[in-house]
Amino acid sequence: MLYALSVKQPFASQIAIGKKTIEWRSKPFKYRGDLIICASASPKPKTPTGQPLPTGAAICIVTVVDCRPFTKADLAAACCLDYLEYIYGPPTGWAWILENPREVEPVPVKGIVAPWPWKGPELVLAPGYHAGIGFIKG
Repeated sequence: MLYALSVKQPFASQIAIGKKTIEWRSKPFKYRGDLIICASASPKPKTPTGQPLPTGAAICIVTVVDCRPFTKADLAAACCLDYLEYIYGPPTGWAWILENPREVEPVPVKGIVAPWPWKGPELVLAPGYHAGIGFIKG
């Protein structure tokens, strides 16, 4: 069974381009395998070129390879260094380790907070989609 997960922007697109390799969550995830990342419907940020990032859509597939307790050392890979000043003592939560991001043509989807079984259409790979809208690895 294939699962999907909603992630707020710009984090969802950071996962899609391989910049964000850890998803920081409050609960562990036993599933290992491919996971569809869906960009939440809000917020609606833009790329540095002014193009809107996709929202309310499935945007990539990644492989979940591990899940372990989250540590301060994970903040950079989770694209969460800005939260360092708010962490007093060890952070809580779980690090979902993500590999092998594959961008797909955005498909509209109404997501939920927890992972859910994917029942949507077959996704079409679209390498370079985010580069085409001006959102590149940085």
